[in-house]
Amino acid sequence: TPFWDMPVNIQRKLSESCLVFVKGDANYRRLLGERDWQLDTPAKDILSYWPVPVCALRTFKAEIGCGISKDSQQYASSSDKKWQVSGRWGVIQFGGKNL
Repeated sequence: TPFWDMPVNIQRKLSESCLVFVKGDANYRRLLGERDWQLDTPAKDILSYWPVPVCALRTFKAEIGCGISKDSQQYASSSDKKWQVSGRWGVIQFGGKNL
């Protein structure tokens, strides 16, 4: 279930936080709604629905992502053809309200 479908009571509880950390590949995919975004789509644009600032920590184990420049994609691809699924590459990304 995408995180943008989170129940209102959880949204209210999260809104009391200064920052929420979301860790792991499965939770990262929930942040992105399991959608196939263009990899260079800014994370802050996709994560703008969060009620507070959110920090996503993730190693790539599935071919879904965002916020990765074309140069970074080329670098990763030239270093590791399976960079999106190998679990050896990762991101730390920020988004959400008031960021």
